[in-house]
Amino acid sequence: MTIYIEVFLLQNFLINLSLLRLVNISLRPKSNFFRLSISSLVGAGFSVIGAMFISNVIVLNIIKVLCSIAMILIAFRQSKRQFILSILLLYAFTYALGGAIMNLTSSNYYTNFGAVSISRVPLELICSIAIVITYIYEILARHIRTKIKLNSFIYHITLYHKNKKLDLNAFLDTGNILQYHDSPVLVVDLKSYLDLMDIDFMKYFSSSGDTVRANTINGAKDIKVFKIDRIDIKTKHEKKTFSDQYIAVSTRGFNNTNYQALLSPLML
Repeated sequence: MTIYIEVFLLQNFLINLSLLRLVNISLRPKSNFFRLSISSLVGAGFSVIGAMFISNVIVLNIIKVLCSIAMILIAFRQSKRQFILSILLLYAFTYALGGAIMNLTSSNYYTNFGAVSISRVPLELICSIAIVITYIYEILARHIRTKIKLNSFIYHITLYHKNKKLDLNAFLDTGNILQYHDSPVLVVDLKSYLDLMDIDFMKYFSSSGDTVRANTINGAKDIKVFKIDRIDIKTKHEKKTFSDQYIAVSTRGFNNTNYQALLSPLML
């Protein structure tokens, strides 16, 4: 089998670039596309040298380790802890991407430095698609990070009233400073309130009661406030209980979210 150096170099460059981008997206160290490209080229150079001139297995493994270290040092500016994580991620992504490429190829040949794959689909195209996938992964990673940050503000709460019990997710709203009779107010959506009280829409809207003024980005409005028997709030270290607690009802709800209530920071 004949392997052209320029093709081998291009393939390794694209693979290295994909791997480094995955590490970069995962850890967000200081870097740029130029540094990633230079690092990918250095790694490809190591591969060519190893495949052409070195046959000793021990020496090859040492070169592979040195290659990965050099690639990370060139590609990123980071702390020692981040460096170790980058190395581990680089190897993890290497095996994952390598396995995916080998599954897509029709023939695999093993050289001194590693495996060479042959497919009806050019490996350069597969590697280019892999780079495109890294951009998709970057978009997904941003979305996941946002979700993780938001979820850190989610608390599990339980509402009790008479013989009813209702478990909800509550978002810690630092802007929720509603108070009624010098007591912080929990804001719940209408559906949750109806479930807790076991009433329907008509009974809720026809009922009279106290209100509290709420200021939102859409302006100020009065929302109904009610007293329930108890609220339990689960935090990381303890469970807080509030008896005879006031709650306000938002008729607009919290659409497209994973919470049904707004928690006041005064309750934590």
